[in-house]
Amino acid sequence: MKEFFAMRRAEAAALLFLVAFSAFSFLPVWRDIEIGGIAVFGWLMVALMLISPVLTLLVFLRGERRE
Repeated sequence: MKEFFAMRRAEAAALLFLVAFSAFSFLPVWRDIEIGGIAVFGWLMVALMLISPVLTLLVFLRGERRE
């Protein structure tokens, strides 16, 4: 009996991208560099909060159209 359902290639790619971007964002080097008075870490967190739901929705909607 399979415990997990199959993941589509686009969903796996989106998940891999988000995990890699998260790991990149949490590197300690970004805490010292500032842009516009805000640490680059803050900008990367904002980007992650915007990119992750948008990317996920686009991947899911694109997959539903094909089925």
